[in-house]
Amino acid sequence: MRIGVIPDGIRERLILSSRRFPLPLFDVMGTMMMSRAVMAGVHFGVFDRLAAGAKTAKALAAEAGCDEHGMRLLVDALATCGYLEREHDGESVRNSPLANRWMRSDLPQTLANFARFNYDQWDWVSHLEDYIQHGQAVDIHAQLDAPHWRRYMLGLRDIASLSADEVARRIHLRAPRSLLDIGGGHCLYTITLCQRYPQLRATVVDLEPAARVGQELVAAAGLAARVTFHIGHVAETPFGENHDAAFLFNVMHHLDEETNRSTVERIHRALKPGGKFVVWEAFREERARQQADQMGALLGLFFGVASKRETLEFEQVAAWAREAGFRRLERKKLQSAPFAALLVATK
Repeated sequence: MRIGVIPDGIRERLILSSRRFPLPLFDVMGTMMMSRAVMAGVHFGVFDRLAAGAKTAKALAAEAGCDEHGMRLLVDALATCGYLEREHDGESVRNSPLANRWMRSDLPQTLANFARFNYDQWDWVSHLEDYIQHGQAVDIHAQLDAPHWRRYMLGLRDIASLSADEVARRIHLRAPRSLLDIGGGHCLYTITLCQRYPQLRATVVDLEPAARVGQELVAAAGLAARVTFHIGHVAETPFGENHDAAFLFNVMHHLDEETNRSTVERIHRALKPGGKFVVWEAFREERARQQADQMGALLGLFFGVASKRETLEFEQVAAWAREAGFRRLERKKLQSAPFAALLVATK
């Protein structure tokens, strides 16, 4: 999967393929402003305000308490980027199918929280040059305050909502009674599994600020009596024993190799015979094929500045699982999250 300029028509394809086409101009300026425009659309409630129907930029500005000229320019940008559509009067705009599918806050499956969280990620990425030159990562998990943690967890919950139902179907658990969710934070996967299996109880391990958000979401789902939280760092917090399944989702890229290896070994001990260890990661391609893996390389750079780590190869994690004693390993691609995959290992 790649990010890039999309030509309209044959003439633009020919221009794009020309060596004279200034592609870096679009990579540097275009992607930056498109990202920020979508974020601003969420920040000022544009997509939510258009949920009931079309409005003019003037009306949107008045409702949001914004400058009319600035809102008109934002509306123009979002329309050209496919997030808004113009009415026949040329003045009013409505949400496009893309915005109605993903950007409204009232949707059960939304990316609006992730767009809000992207303001924090934008700030982290501003430290990229310091990281490259001096190796000074942001170390996000050590410095975030409560509001940042809340945006972080709700943003990750948006990502989890893409694949939670598919994950629950494809890991093929048989009447499970105990789930261990390490770094579960927002708890959406735990909530989905508990709703699917009425007899299931879960233990969630995470840092206190993340667990606080998870406890709120679990309570809202009516599952507080079935979900227990163990507060602490993954390397120091007991995992319990005799679990039917253990999740390590979207976590390993923030840990060093020693911690990852010991965590996998501890998970193996915490599972009952036949129990399943499931990893959800945006695995990067092997080094020989990495040239084609744009998203994997960009995410690796992001995790570098955020945590001084990087994306992992599937076989790298699979080797740790085999060394820990897991016998059967499977790689499952996700249709609902094509940038990620599951590693499913059986004890």
